[in-house]
Amino acid sequence: MAHRGGALVHPESSAEAFEAVGKTAYPIETDLRQLRDGTLVPLHDDAAERTMSGLSGPPAGISEEQWAAARIRHPLGGAEGTPTTWEAMLDLYGGRNILVPELKDPAIDPAAFAETILQRGIQDKVVVQTFSFPAAQALARSGLQVLYLLRDGEEPDPASISSSGIGHVGPHKSISPGYLGRLKDSGLTVWPYTVNDAATAARLREEGADGVFTDTPWELAKQLGL
Repeated sequence: MAHRGGALVHPESSAEAFEAVGKTAYPIETDLRQLRDGTLVPLHDDAAERTMSGLSGPPAGISEEQWAAARIRHPLGGAEGTPTTWEAMLDLYGGRNILVPELKDPAIDPAAFAETILQRGIQDKVVVQTFSFPAAQALARSGLQVLYLLRDGEEPDPASISSSGIGHVGPHKSISPGYLGRLKDSGLTVWPYTVNDAATAARLREEGADGVFTDTPWELAKQLGL
């Protein structure tokens, strides 16, 4: 899964990153936050300055015009990237590529978000992620595919997860083999995050993981011979 569009290869969560991943079979992963007017945009941090030039502060204080005029720094010092929006991503990739958005901003209403996916009829191509179990339950009840994210060391009961209609789990890459096995035994699809080296990816694959979040999908696949 191309984490933030391949954040060690392209400007993080940029239009250029998503375009590159969109030409592959890798699921496109992104974080979502809200601008001042409620527009959903791909941004991991609760402030813009780490990844962007021409912007600073929380997205709730940024207008759509300011967002569009900014740029996203390249991780290797290359050409800067172009900010985009979730709506633009849906127009370009919805129903074609697998999209894996994370509702990073707690102000995003899960029910309203679900409706935008259901209205397009692309729920079979979207897996929504969240660290919030109540939000994950609500999204699952709405009819969306859900990936429940776990923090390092968390090991909630797998049966409680699967019985809530949640089909996917995203544990930290340090997940123990025993717990990974319990998740799989409960019928859950498991995608550990964020794996950028072949040794860890191979170990997790051997232990039963279905895939991994990675900042370097092209290089990691090459190293694994995929």
